Amino acid sequence: MPDGLFRLAVVTPEERLVDTRARSVVLRSSDGDLTVLDGHTPLVTDVTPGEVRVVPEEGDTVHLAVHGGYLQVETGPVPEDEAGAGAPGRSTRVTLLAGVAELSDQIDVARAERARDEAEARLETLRAAGARTGPQATAEAAQPHAGPEEVEVALAEAALRRAQVRLEVAAAG
Repeated sequence: MPDGLFRLAVVTPEERLVDTRARSVVLRSSDGDLTVLDGHTPLVTDVTPGEVRVVPEEGDTVHLAVHGGYLQVETGPVPEDEAGAGAPGRSTRVTLLAGVAELSDQIDVARAERARDEAEARLETLRAAGARTGPQATAEAAQPHAGPEEVEVALAEAALRRAQVRLEVAAAG
C-alpha cells in the first residue's frame, strides 16, 4: 500500500472490532512494547493485557483494551484491488487475535470500577488470611501442585488487572 499504510484487523471470537488501513499499531508483548509500521518484519508474537493504539489512515486514534492474544505481521504482494495504477509492490498485513478486546468507547466504566473494587477487596481479604499476593503467588498458581489459595489469589489479581486495563483505556479514549 502506498503512503506507509497497511491493512489491520483486530478480531475476537465474537466480532471484527477493527478492519482498516492503518499508519501504526502500538501494543505490548511479553518481549516489551511494540510499534508496527508498514514494512515491518514478519512476526508472530503474544499480546499481553493492556492498551492497543491504532492510528488509522483517517480519523482519530483508536484505543482498545485487549486482555491477551496474538499478533501476526506478514508481508506479501499488494493485492490487485489495492495496487491502483502504480507499480506492484509489497504490502504489510497485521492481524491481532484476542480472546477479549473492547473499544474504548464501549467500556462500561462504572462496571469496571465495581470490578476493580471487588478484586481489591478480595485481595485484601486473602492478604489478611495470610495468602501471598503478587508475582510470586501468580507463579505458584501456575504450578501443577498449586493449592486453591494460590489459584484464588491469581484469579483475583487477574480480575484486578483486567479492570485496571479497562479503566486506563477508557480514560485514554
